[in-house]
Amino acid sequence: MSAPESGRRSGAGVARRGKVEDIEMRKLREDLDRNYKKVFDKHGPEGVPLQDLRQELEEEGITDHMTQERLNSLLNNADANRDAQITYGEFVKLMEGGGQGGVTREERQRFRGIISAAIDNIIPQSMKEDFIANYNCRPPPLFIPIISAIEIAVFIYYAVELEAQGRPITATTGVDMSSPLVYRPSRRYEAWRFLTYMFMHQGYIHILSNMIFQLLFGVPLEFVHKFWRVMIVYILGVIAGSLAHSCTDHYVGLVGASGGVYALLGAHVAAIITNWREMNYECCSGSIKRILLSAPVRLTVILVLVLPDTGIAIYRRISAPDEFKVGVTAHIGGFLAGLLLGVPVLKNVQKLPWETTLGWVTLALYLAFVAFAIMFNGFYKGYPATDWS
Repeated sequence: MSAPESGRRSGAGVARRGKVEDIEMRKLREDLDRNYKKVFDKHGPEGVPLQDLRQELEEEGITDHMTQERLNSLLNNADANRDAQITYGEFVKLMEGGGQGGVTREERQRFRGIISAAIDNIIPQSMKEDFIANYNCRPPPLFIPIISAIEIAVFIYYAVELEAQGRPITATTGVDMSSPLVYRPSRRYEAWRFLTYMFMHQGYIHILSNMIFQLLFGVPLEFVHKFWRVMIVYILGVIAGSLAHSCTDHYVGLVGASGGVYALLGAHVAAIITNWREMNYECCSGSIKRILLSAPVRLTVILVLVLPDTGIAIYRRISAPDEFKVGVTAHIGGFLAGLLLGVPVLKNVQKLPWETTLGWVTLALYLAFVAFAIMFNGFYKGYPATDWS
């Protein structure tokens, strides 16, 4: 083979390899645009904080596939303008590159499997500064609508049963105290009653007020904090309410979802405490929405609702006949549970070191109360005789 022919073949091979590489890069960019650009778009043109990205990648297990030094080198090289932020353009160059400045083919596969989850876990700066930016329907509210529907269905079931027995439910009376769902001091060994009492209500006003309150305050919580966090606070608030009631009203049964409702109110207060600055973002800008959703207004609304309702509950607890007495300590127990658990459980859009410490303290206080209440129920001798029937 002559030298010119050999050169032509060599040049053709290089051209083919270049063409293949161009096709690969084009497919790579299309894949990145399709799967990753929308993740970066949430963070705006400034990009993702470099330190947050590094931390999330480490937590997602990237250092199982490369050394810490290599990860640091890749991220530092990707931050071309040294502003401690990784923009989408810088990310694309990182994924396209090779050698020291960008990922290798093998590393690219590791990054593609982890980077989306890592960035998705990082709260955008706009959401850290503005609490209203955290309201969204991804996912939509689920727990509060579902638990409300179940509570209404149970109420209707027992209303039909009592009607058939000639004991119709009225606005303020009517509850089947023989139900296995009701908390009864003489059957405390049936531990599920400390939770299931929330499904039972005494009269139309009781269930109507609880449903209005928990939908009004629970659904907005789910828009920001999502259903799993709200569910934890609500359920543990219900349990705290019945435990508090059992320690103070030794002979009085308990029905109603007020422990959970008041836990939602307490959780709102906890969210206000930990997100005070973010809730007040541009609240003086003249926007009615921002003023109404600011921390002071939220706190005022909750206090205006809680204090009079608690006062009425205390009055009825003291003055009403036994069958109409209100479990006021269930309200208080639920509210305090929501306040204590809201700090560590609910979403804190920009967590400060003192808030992390406060979360551990409030969680410890809740657990200490539960432990005390369980011990009290086990050893206190002032309860009515146990009904084993």
